[in-house]
Amino acid sequence: MTDEQSSVTAWVDRLLDGVRATAFWATAVLPLVVIAGLVAGVAGQYPFALAAALAVNVVCAVVGHGHSPGQ
Repeated sequence: MTDEQSSVTAWVDRLLDGVRATAFWATAVLPLVVIAGLVAGVAGQYPFALAAALAVNVVCAVVGHGHSPGQ
């Protein structure tokens, strides 16, 4: 493996770590957004938005599953 290939691989690994970390923390925060939407009554007006938020939460949970905070 050349230096260029190893630097590209390191860059891609770092990018994927960032995506995993972002998805992990989004999974923690999105339920609060959903609850706020339910309390404010937005979910009744825009049920598609509620469904989309729940779907995004599931996708973030799957993508962020491998993240380990503090490491």
